[in-house]
Amino acid sequence: MTSETPAAAGSVSKIECVVSVGGKDEGTISLYRHLAPLTVNAVLRALPLASRASVQPPMVCLFSQLQVGVEKPRSQFTRGDVAFLPSGGLICIFLGAARSDRPLNPLGKMESGLERFDSVRSGDVLKVSVAAKKDEAT
Repeated sequence: MTSETPAAAGSVSKIECVVSVGGKDEGTISLYRHLAPLTVNAVLRALPLASRASVQPPMVCLFSQLQVGVEKPRSQFTRGDVAFLPSGGLICIFLGAARSDRPLNPLGKMESGLERFDSVRSGDVLKVSVAAKKDEAT
């Protein structure tokens, strides 16, 4: 494993990321490689990622330049799920249960701070980055 690999902070499958709204409110997302390995790896290579939010109830979306095909698609999601919409290059955080007409690649789950995203408005800046590695020297 190289020093650039974000997974060095924890499990090989679970990667913790921080998502912030306007640099103030933060939440934690866990990405799981086994859900859609190619998509999760593409997202990790693109981090840190910042973009304006698009609110499409019941989800908040982050625009990206990622080009990934459909991988292990799902159409039903619950509050806190995180998924990638290949047709639009959007990373979506679900704020409620939803059924999509388009297939989305599952990425993971919002672990903390989800309630802070209920008040996100279109145009707010969202930033996603790999969570800082805990100091192992202590």
